[in-house]
Amino acid sequence: MRRSWRSVLLAATMALTAGAAGLVGSAPAQARPVQSWSFSVTGEPGDPITAGNSYSYSSAAPTPGDEMSASGAEQRQFGMQFWSDVDNYWYLDITAPAGQTLKAGDTFQGVGQPAYGSDAAGIRLSNAGWGRSCAQSTGSFTVLDAAWGPFDYVERFDATFEIQCEGATGGLRGEIHISNPPPLPALDVTLTVNPAATVDSKGIATIRGTITCTRADTFDIAGELVQQQKKAGTVRAYFSPYVPCVPGQEVPWSATTYPADVTFQRGTAQAVSEITVRDFEYWNEFTVTDTSTLTLTR
Repeated sequence: MRRSWRSVLLAATMALTAGAAGLVGSAPAQARPVQSWSFSVTGEPGDPITAGNSYSYSSAAPTPGDEMSASGAEQRQFGMQFWSDVDNYWYLDITAPAGQTLKAGDTFQGVGQPAYGSDAAGIRLSNAGWGRSCAQSTGSFTVLDAAWGPFDYVERFDATFEIQCEGATGGLRGEIHISNPPPLPALDVTLTVNPAATVDSKGIATIRGTITCTRADTFDIAGELVQQQKKAGTVRAYFSPYVPCVPGQEVPWSATTYPADVTFQRGTAQAVSEITVRDFEYWNEFTVTDTSTLTLTR
């Protein structure tokens, strides 16, 4: 059984990002630094975003303070955030129509700015550092390449675009190129508990099982063993082994219970085991739970 949710830290990050981008629309989730990138925009006279100027930035020839991050949302939305100095913060948002993903070869003409809850394609560019943006605009974009990983990890994204602010006498055109290493697999864990357990002459039970994982990590199994006995009633004890997991291998584990003032007997018992998995690579947290009926033998 699994329960999955975004971490508190991710929620806080999203809230801050949305607040900072209040004038330019909400940002996609999971913005992260980009390894290789270039971004350029060329403005015509009368364009309010560029003030008729041209700008070009690249990881191949960075200037002090350059920082590029990219993010995605359901592979439908791509977001770029770029800082080049104190007063220079570019934000680009490209969105496919509802039910579609951004993929190579997509071209959309005459699209407006992305709006929360809208099903339409959209594009928006602004420079928050200089306070330059459009209240309304019309644009177009072509996706040249797009590759996504787990949880909207942006492996590659290349696009060209054009934007004309409403009422402006000139427009702009630009390009964005993003390249990151191939994504790591999302962290996943499988937990099993062996139905055959042992109990020694002192009433101490030993439970065994296996775990498998997609990435190396050490996991804490939080477990409880419960047995109904005729004389003692409900007997319960806890176990909590730490298990280093090797990707692709079935790793055995065992744990011993030490009840304070009661002992287990031969017979059946119920074991509930749980692992809280925290995938810091993709800001994901979930719980893996196993409930098993065990037979305690000598």
